Amino acid sequence: MGWLSFMACEVHDPIFDNSLDLEVAASKGIVPPAIVFFPDRVETTAGRPAHVDVYAMKVNNVGMAQIPVHYDAAKLSVKSVKAGSLFEDENPPFFVTDNDTQNGILTIYITFLGGSGNAVGGTGDIAKIEFSAKSSGEAPIMISQESIILDPKANPLTLKAYGKGIIDVE
Repeated sequence: MGWLSFMACEVHDPIFDNSLDLEVAASKGIVPPAIVFFPDRVETTAGRPAHVDVYAMKVNNVGMAQIPVHYDAAKLSVKSVKAGSLFEDENPPFFVTDNDTQNGILTIYITFLGGSGNAVGGTGDIAKIEFSAKSSGEAPIMISQESIILDPKANPLTLKAYGKGIIDVE
């Protein structure tokens, strides 16, 4: 036992800044059902990628979605966009994007094509976006209030909040 010694460690206060946590989201004015970014703040350097997911929070009976994501086209470019897991089932979802590089608007279109039902619900990632940083500074990203979420019969569903985020480029 003589060889056993105690090492001193610095104990840090935990940081609770998970944008998907309901209390953290509420402190930022986000009340579900909502569409948000996770993480909502990403640090990177010029020329390096920044990964952000688009998440639905506590949604019900969603059959399809059209989600415009605004980004600073002077500081960011969209490198890739992939479907998230929320709309996955036996069949992959219908997933396409339209990227307006001049105005900095990436529009995500997704439709549930599952064999076990005709809608999804809950909290989960809709899309995974990889931005490439062009120049330094803070680049805002924002989910448009013009986002459209529909049930399987194409009736609109109400969202209470739309996420904002920052890509901080050093």
